[in-house]
Amino acid sequence: MKMIYLDYAATTPLDSAVATVMHRVEAQFFANPSSIHSAGQQSKVQLEQARQIVATALNAKPDEIVFTSGGTESNNMAIIGTALANRHLGNHIITTKIEHPAVLEPCHYLEQNGFRVSYLDVDRNGMPDLNQLKTLLCPDTILVSVMAVNNETGVILPLDQVQSLLKDTSALLHSDAVQAFGKIQIPGSVDLLSLSAHKIYGPKGIGALYIRKGSRVNPILYGGSQEVHHRPGTENLPAICGFAEAVSRLQHFTVHADRIRGLRDMFEQRVTDLIPGVEINGAGTSRAGEYSNIYFPFMAGDSLLMNLDMHGVAVSSGSACSSGSRKPSHVLDSMGFSGEHVNNSLRFSLGRSTSEEDILKTVDIISMLYKRLKK
Repeated sequence: MKMIYLDYAATTPLDSAVATVMHRVEAQFFANPSSIHSAGQQSKVQLEQARQIVATALNAKPDEIVFTSGGTESNNMAIIGTALANRHLGNHIITTKIEHPAVLEPCHYLEQNGFRVSYLDVDRNGMPDLNQLKTLLCPDTILVSVMAVNNETGVILPLDQVQSLLKDTSALLHSDAVQAFGKIQIPGSVDLLSLSAHKIYGPKGIGALYIRKGSRVNPILYGGSQEVHHRPGTENLPAICGFAEAVSRLQHFTVHADRIRGLRDMFEQRVTDLIPGVEINGAGTSRAGEYSNIYFPFMAGDSLLMNLDMHGVAVSSGSACSSGSRKPSHVLDSMGFSGEHVNNSLRFSLGRSTSEEDILKTVDIISMLYKRLKK
């Protein structure tokens, strides 16, 4: 049975061209980029070329890019590193209630260590309360962290408006752009930006943190001077070059964006036409075209997920980083939905290989499961 993979928000398959680059770098440039001999310097050239590619994609300078082990580390460095570096200026941080755990957990850690964290409410569509943000901003606010695209609903958050509210303050703006990079145009007004390669058909275990020049961020790891003194340890050159190749290939796949959005819209329309009471979470505002978070009134989300899996369809009940805990979605809960609504919602996320046939087959399977339960 052919698998229908509709969980691209959790991870994407490795692009074959990326794999080719990684294998070449592993074989030809195995020397440590920090070594001063010629082999090490050849590896260093590869490293800096990769850094330039990522920087160019962000309209940034190469020395503003710090390679990390992924989005989680980037978020931790951005939040904890910024808080520690700017503690002499204040101890207040603002974020939203719908952030990824890789943002919320570092904030909880900082609360346990003397920092004050405010969590913005969101409306029924997952949009943060900007009036609340305006009220909460104070001279002690050193950091505001607002994601670019929500990882469960695909809702695009208003970073430009957030930045406008910060322009007369000294607070830095961080955005977790792991789900946004390669999907939407990311505003250039942020001070810190977290990225991950495996969401854009690159390798797992590699990401980056953009740090605008002049922003004070302490390292959270110690033991070396790599990555502009921000991230010690020998660089994972094959993964970094794979990341850069995935970034360079993004421009070749922009043609997929309209097609994927069209498939997503068709999927939602057919499901809502077939099954009474279905709701699209976050549909009342702008969403990235790859995401569909749907409430199904006829079956608990976990049961529907398992039934879909048995029929060869891979979907998710929320963030892959926290769904294993079987806790209800904090995102949908923060949006004001009932416990039953939260538990009966699933995330479908489409990608480059998703076909119309995949979508139609998935709709047929959902329809079959619905009719079976009605009997």
